Amino acid sequence: MPTSLHMHRRHFLASAAGGLATTFLPAGSRAQNRERRAPSERITLGFIGIGVMGRGHLQSLLGNRGVQVLAVSDVHQGRMQNAVEIVHRAYAAQRKSGAYRGCAAFADFRDLLGRRDIDAVVISTPDHWHAIPAILACRARKDVYCEKPLSLTIAESRAMVRAARDNNIIFQTGSQQRTEFGGHFRKAVEYVRSGRIGRVRTIRVGVGGPARPCDLGDEQTPQGVNWDMWNGPSPARAYNHVLCPRDVHNHFPAWRNYREYAGGGLADMGAHHFDIAQWALNMDASGPTEIHPPERGDTGLRFVYANGVEMFHGGPSP
Repeated sequence: MPTSLHMHRRHFLASAAGGLATTFLPAGSRAQNRERRAPSERITLGFIGIGVMGRGHLQSLLGNRGVQVLAVSDVHQGRMQNAVEIVHRAYAAQRKSGAYRGCAAFADFRDLLGRRDIDAVVISTPDHWHAIPAILACRARKDVYCEKPLSLTIAESRAMVRAARDNNIIFQTGSQQRTEFGGHFRKAVEYVRSGRIGRVRTIRVGVGGPARPCDLGDEQTPQGVNWDMWNGPSPARAYNHVLCPRDVHNHFPAWRNYREYAGGGLADMGAHHFDIAQWALNMDASGPTEIHPPERGDTGLRFVYANGVEMFHGGPSP
């Protein structure tokens, strides 16, 4: 959903097939002069949400001389401070002085968005916290990379699209699977589009099921976690470590399994695999004309396209 470029000396180029690490490229950049780029020519970044994906993106981009990380924000004080330390160590290693202390930490992402010296933000929060930071970033005229799935609801995604267009910013959501895994997905797309496998009539996408209502027990909120902020726009409930792990270096938390915060595997990996199928159908600028829920159970969701192609979630149609 790219809008027109507006960044003067900087471009936030978002390729439809690109991953995050190749997205942030200043205008006129060349591989041979990337190491010599002046600080004023770098894209300045803020990170909102420093969990597994946020930390991975942070560490990847710290090695890109075309960007400069200025600030991070998270509701978990330990994760936030760990991210600051990661930034300081990385930039200190790049300087003759061996010292750097220029990354700010914000417990409230709105304070990060208030920084005029930040060009773009990377949003890697749980899904229920995608829409509000993204819309406010658009209004602050920050370009945005937001993790997939784009939103928790269709209404949220439409509001995010409007905010990006109304404020003429660049917006990309994660679709790294188009370029990773040895190019196998791109090769499959080429086979479909070229007609090598014949005419496609039916597509079946195998991903996990939808989310379920959260039934986790109540636990005491750990010190250093702003649990009210983590809940945010979701229904109020007590803390549980399954949703927001206590430790800093956690594995993927399970909030995506619960419908108050995410769409389960159907939305999580579905954001990749339904995308690959639609890409193969050459439908990037369009979509299905009909969407039918399963007649029973969690599988059998059916998408119907104008050309008659049907795409199912799961096994044989009901």
